Amino acid sequence: MESNEMDKNIIILSYIVFIAPLSIALFLYGFFPLMHCDNTIATQDDIPKFIENTRVKIDTLYEPIAKRLIVLIIDALRWDFIEGSVGKIAMPITSSLIVNSSAYLLQTKVQPPTVTMPRIKAITTGMIPSFIDVALNFGSKPVTGDSLLYQAKKAGYKSVFYGDDTWITLFPSIFDRYDGTTSFFVTDFTEVDDNVTRHIQEELYNNNDWSIMILHYLGLDHIGHVHGPFSPLIKTKLKEMDNVIAKIQIKVQEWNQNNDSTVFIICGDHGMKDSGGHGGSTVSETTVPFVIIGTKNHQNYIKDPIEISQIDIASTLSVILGVPIPYSNIGTIFLDALYDLPISKKLFILYYNSKQVFNHFQKLVDAYHKYLEAIKLHNAWLNTKDHPDDMTDDIVLSYKTALKGMKEILISSIVKYDFQIITVAIIFLCQIIENGIEEWFLSFGTLIHAISFIGTSFVEEEHQTWYFYWVTVLILLLHNFLRRCFAREFSQSHYQRNLYAQISIKLFLLLIGHRILRKLNSTGDKYAHLPDIAGFLIKQESRLGMTIVLIAGLALLIWIDFIHENKTHKKLSLALNFIISVCIYLRHMHNNRVAKIPFYPPTRGIFEVQIFWFLLVINLTKYIYDLICIRKCCSRFFPRVSLYFILQMWIMVVAMLHQPHSVILLPFQIIFSSVIYEIIKNDITQNSWVLLYTWIGNVFYFYQGNSNSLATVDVAAGYVGVQSYMPFINGSLLIINTYAAPLLSYFLLIYHAILQHPYNTCETIVRISKIYTTWRLLPVAIYTIIISIQRYHLFVWSVFSPKLLYEAVHSTVICSAVFIVLILATIQKAINNCKR
Repeated sequence: MESNEMDKNIIILSYIVFIAPLSIALFLYGFFPLMHCDNTIATQDDIPKFIENTRVKIDTLYEPIAKRLIVLIIDALRWDFIEGSVGKIAMPITSSLIVNSSAYLLQTKVQPPTVTMPRIKAITTGMIPSFIDVALNFGSKPVTGDSLLYQAKKAGYKSVFYGDDTWITLFPSIFDRYDGTTSFFVTDFTEVDDNVTRHIQEELYNNNDWSIMILHYLGLDHIGHVHGPFSPLIKTKLKEMDNVIAKIQIKVQEWNQNNDSTVFIICGDHGMKDSGGHGGSTVSETTVPFVIIGTKNHQNYIKDPIEISQIDIASTLSVILGVPIPYSNIGTIFLDALYDLPISKKLFILYYNSKQVFNHFQKLVDAYHKYLEAIKLHNAWLNTKDHPDDMTDDIVLSYKTALKGMKEILISSIVKYDFQIITVAIIFLCQIIENGIEEWFLSFGTLIHAISFIGTSFVEEEHQTWYFYWVTVLILLLHNFLRRCFAREFSQSHYQRNLYAQISIKLFLLLIGHRILRKLNSTGDKYAHLPDIAGFLIKQESRLGMTIVLIAGLALLIWIDFIHENKTHKKLSLALNFIISVCIYLRHMHNNRVAKIPFYPPTRGIFEVQIFWFLLVINLTKYIYDLICIRKCCSRFFPRVSLYFILQMWIMVVAMLHQPHSVILLPFQIIFSSVIYEIIKNDITQNSWVLLYTWIGNVFYFYQGNSNSLATVDVAAGYVGVQSYMPFINGSLLIINTYAAPLLSYFLLIYHAILQHPYNTCETIVRISKIYTTWRLLPVAIYTIIISIQRYHLFVWSVFSPKLLYEAVHSTVICSAVFIVLILATIQKAINNCKR
């Protein structure tokens, strides 16, 4: 009977770990449908020849305003890098051009997700990319629809490009000359930009055959990812960009003086969070400068710049070049902020823009009357001889109001949800949970946490919930053992009193540890900007402190492994761990994060990481040898030895990927879990045991600085020791680094459960894993219901959707880990059956 029950549990758990990721993927497909790409291409016939019944001369009303266009994109250029105090110091030339009205500054609002590929699409097509493009950012596909660059190519403009090779991937047949640089080596701050700058001199002074030149610099973004926006390297990079702008501006001025009209634009594709990442919806990520040089607008410098949307750029540049506006565009032209155009041209351009946007809008009716009113007024103006000014102002206002209304409604209605698929996915997830636990005790805290996601603030500040839960548990345990310690019970021995006192001291130390570790990395949304320990350690003058923290973390890991390792392997493990720790230190030394070792030659950090992987292979060999020894003497130790090996490998890899100040979290998580294990192993149910380990994993996940914003993903971890872009490898390293704490918590839970129940390990592994998986999937199931209800919420894309992606990946990773452990249980069961 026990064997049949075991087989049943294995089948149920296998079903859960396979169906859960499929159900989540199905929900994502329904909630984030890949937007239908309308491949319609705009033509010259789309430029209107009539306004109602009045014929207009498009040859004079719609002609190129400039012969050349230069677009310089500085990746992750925040608004304050140009307009703020940083910009005035680091970019004095650009700032003086703006103040002297030689350049015109506008403020661009960017829609999330604030990552490069969707932003390039927005700039060139004038449409809002799908949110799921944030995932596709690591594997871009060519743009098949209409775009500014395609229209320019069709009109005979010759284009050249230098910089981020995402452009070449998106537009493979557009550029006549190009040289791409990869955007994925975030530790490269100089070469990635030097490869762009070296082409500028030749294109400006030797080659005169191009009409459009696009330059995309990546160095600033890379510095932000590794060091943050307040690093001294930021100012150095901005000064470098300022010199590039000055060089181009001199030539642009010369061309314009010789009537070779040229427009030079400097902008960012997205901003940068205070922590250095991007992808979210904070003001610093979604507000970027748009500087234009070479226009004939003579307005004086204003402190409150005009605000535009990033999707407005495509239509505006189309008009400047005199090409048809891309068919997919829903942006609004902002030419009146750049040029003193004749009123007839201005009105025609506004009419063309309104008519083009209305093609997408015609099924919606909210702004329809404003659109018709603008056309009627415009037609009446054309048929009036004196063209009164008050009438002109009314027409311009009507067009702008109609365009703004249509754009806002189109943005909000651009995604169509597949609600049937969403419903099926939710049903599958709920059914999985029902199969997970037969005797269910619903943890009030975990349920409340899952339900709290209905509020955006609880999503953005989720770490506060876990910190509150964790402190509450520690205080309750501390109160319980202090009460036992001071209880005057006759039956209580002196040994028990000492034991309770020791446990109380340990719990008090855990509370102190929590208070320190929660300040290691600031996270969340509202208080992420506050000073933290990591911010202090990252400063160059604090390099000694960073060195001490890293060495302390590595030393603790070596000590923990030494006291738990088998006696026969202690010396070998000590030697391996020491060399691995040296490799980890040298990796961070290459990035100038820790003190340099005298006489050690400078390297790129690649060789040290390769040595690290070689040492892991040696560790694997040791594990295989252990299995051979176990088979001969005591096969029941197979799961324990295997779990210990998995723990070793996981901790080593994570230590290599983590930021140097975050390595200290690994030994502390092991210590925290071990203390809790010793305290509760005989006092609570397995269900509560699983929940506590889950909570520990979540708490340390946020200690690491993670949040529900895509901006906190440590992109640099995906490229540790990697010499070329390999999406699977890069993605795997990113996931390992991000979800290090929850998986470490799960592996520690299984390992401690095996120690607690050494004679029925298979049943213990399957039972614990089933409970753990169910509690992981419960918040996912509830959240899918919440986000389906909130799908029209104002913050669905900026708050709810990133959280959904995090939950989806988290659950898939946990299911993968459970599957690995399930294989171990199945092998052990097969060994037991063979013995019988």
